[in-house]
Amino acid sequence: MNTTALKISDELARVIEEEAQNRGVSIESFLEAALRRERTLAARRKIEREQAWWLALPLSERAKYEGEFVAVHNQRIVDHDSNEIALFERIRKKYGDSPVLIIPAEGPRELHIFSPRLQSS
Repeated sequence: MNTTALKISDELARVIEEEAQNRGVSIESFLEAALRRERTLAARRKIEREQAWWLALPLSERAKYEGEFVAVHNQRIVDHDSNEIALFERIRKKYGDSPVLIIPAEGPRELHIFSPRLQSS
């Protein structure tokens, strides 16, 4: 196993070591878990931004993909398909582990509002 020295402040080293000891794990295991958590949170934030961008598009734009799934990456529609699995496989092949939103496209929906009428007798 190769090792690499990483220069950090004595204070940060002390905090890392203390946290690892509190959890009963090695420093390396603690740092690996912290990095995994941070990557997961960053991916979730990206997907949330992509979803907000998609939902902010005009319904007329989203309607172009009605009946399909769309893939959104960096606030761009990068692919679409009616077969979600096929789309997912293409996205993984092209973007690897990068977070890419895959969401069902929905066209305009009709909204029916029923209002009760009051009638006097």
